[in-house]
Amino acid sequence: MKPHHLCALASLAAALAFAVPAAHASEAQDASAGAKLVKQHGCFTCHAMQGTKIGPGFADIAAKFAAQGEDKAEKVLETDVHDGVKGTAMPANASFSKAELDQIVDWILSLKK
Repeated sequence: MKPHHLCALASLAAALAFAVPAAHASEAQDASAGAKLVKQHGCFTCHAMQGTKIGPGFADIAAKFAAQGEDKAEKVLETDVHDGVKGTAMPANASFSKAELDQIVDWILSLKK
């Protein structure tokens, strides 16, 4: 292999080594921010990590949505958190921004992993 090919391969490997952890770090930051929002807004009053209080546990919610695929799960959970769930004690949380909803949903779905 020619020296300039080795340099190109080394550069590519270095770029990938930094890009992949950065993507995971960003997801972890969103999840951490989501956990803080859930705590700040009193969601643990009705939800435990596992098992049922007034509403299902967060790990149980994540498991329920795991089979639906990530895109559908994110959309449905975002709607449920924002609009509430009719026929249940889950209230609407219309004051959350889109970014906050994303962080909360990312955190909940991270519990299925």
